[in-house]
Amino acid sequence: MIELTRINLLPYREQIEQRQKQRFKTLMLLALAAGVGLSVVAYMGIGAAISKQEERNAFLTKEIEQEDKKLVEIKKLSQEKRNFLDRKQKIEELQHKRFQAAYIVDTLNVLIPEGTHLTSIKVGENPNTYLINGKATSDNKIAIFMRSIPSTGLFTQPELLSIKQVDKAQEFSLKVLLNQYSSPAQKNSNIDTEAKLENTGDVNNGQ
Repeated sequence: MIELTRINLLPYREQIEQRQKQRFKTLMLLALAAGVGLSVVAYMGIGAAISKQEERNAFLTKEIEQEDKKLVEIKKLSQEKRNFLDRKQKIEELQHKRFQAAYIVDTLNVLIPEGTHLTSIKVGENPNTYLINGKATSDNKIAIFMRSIPSTGLFTQPELLSIKQVDKAQEFSLKVLLNQYSSPAQKNSNIDTEAKLENTGDVNNGQ
């Protein structure tokens, strides 16, 4: 028998091209899979980073809110402190004015001669200037009172602003300046001494 030689009917070049195409498809699929895998990993990494950053932002926001609350509380405490110091200063000034008013009245009351009494003492154009109003039975009584004022060292030489006769009495107004006794009183404030400061000698003289 004669052996027959087998002949491959498929073209040799087509097989090579098919194999190359198959290899290319495989490489493309592998590259695609690798790309998808890298994309998934990158997405997950970015998501984790975003989540972590959001946590940080939330933490910072919370801390900022707490600090803002602390600042508000500090401002509130600072304002309360200022208000307290202002009230304290006003109270001290009021106490000083009351002490000064009592001291001035007591000092002037000692100087008042018989037949003379004061009707009011008010702060003048500045805290160290006082306006003294009163009544006397004669001009001589007023002169004696004016001469005795500087002797206390409390006031300087008084200035006679006005004098007029009303119902057999001489109404007078003096302006005096504090000498050694300082005053923290505010401008144009009045000392509450509107009540009459009657002298015992004046009562006897009126009788």
